[in-house]
Amino acid sequence: MKPHPCHADRRQWLLAACAIAITTGLPAAPAAAQTYPDKTITLIVGFPPGGALDTIGRALADEMGKTLGQKVIVDNKPGAGGALAVNALLAAPADGYTLLMAAINLATTPAMSGVRYNPRTDLMMVSQISSVPVLMLASGKGTLKSPAELLALARATQGGAKVGTGGIGTSGQLALELLSRSQKVPLLHVPYKGGAAASMGLIAGEIDITFDLGSGSLKSFLDAGTIRALAVMQDARSPALPNVKSAKELGLPADTYIRSWQGVAVKGGTPQAVVDRLHKAAVAAAETTAFKARAWQLASDVVTSKTPADFQRFHDAELDRWTQVIKDAGIKPQ
Repeated sequence: MKPHPCHADRRQWLLAACAIAITTGLPAAPAAAQTYPDKTITLIVGFPPGGALDTIGRALADEMGKTLGQKVIVDNKPGAGGALAVNALLAAPADGYTLLMAAINLATTPAMSGVRYNPRTDLMMVSQISSVPVLMLASGKGTLKSPAELLALARATQGGAKVGTGGIGTSGQLALELLSRSQKVPLLHVPYKGGAAASMGLIAGEIDITFDLGSGSLKSFLDAGTIRALAVMQDARSPALPNVKSAKELGLPADTYIRSWQGVAVKGGTPQAVVDRLHKAAVAAAETTAFKARAWQLASDVVTSKTPADFQRFHDAELDRWTQVIKDAGIKPQ
């Protein structure tokens, strides 16, 4: 029995429609993603105005706004080591109109104080924008001039050398733990309330060294000779601090290296088309002359991710590394 002509025509029409959908890549991205962005975007910063993360975040927001054609405003939500900012992001829709300035605290806070979200799935990384060197520092008036001399001092001093940092769980303490465990030397942790206070303690002779980020304020101390940089704790010199030798040059192994980092993240579930648009805008912003100048003033290196997936893998690897270090060292929040 032959099919009715109408049935055959209908079947052919359906097959043609399917072919069109396949060749055109349907279903297409949601309409909202296609028109993104069509309103102001908020960039949440989890630390107070005037700090390094806030300063670099504002420079990024200015340049991203130019690329995206919409204003990007900074909203500071300091507190709980950046956790309040993460909570604010997770309370917003996953539509790309609320961004988070991501930093190394996203990889340390879950292990140190615990969080109520899944750091691997509830957050989506967009792109890294900068890398911040961690420096081993001594007083400009002191006798220490190399990591080897510090290690010798630590071994010869009962209780170990006194090492100041900007506080519990900071990059400075992580650097201390890495060095102590790698070289099997006693280092007495002296936490201060912020890197500036630790620098003043170093100048006053209260401690032997500090570990701190290469911030703009620290750079002024280095330029004046008040504080001496013994090493940048990584495998190569920092372009922002080209006269400071790397830990690798000075004979320290890879398990002592640490770099802090900054980037952009969004809420998990944000449409991939929006994430890709933000990635392109973030990378373009980081490559501008204005952003590079601001990063240099903060002694930071511009480092971007090739894809959002690359930054996600980097974040997850950092999460694994620092979770183990924090667990082994028994680091607890203040």
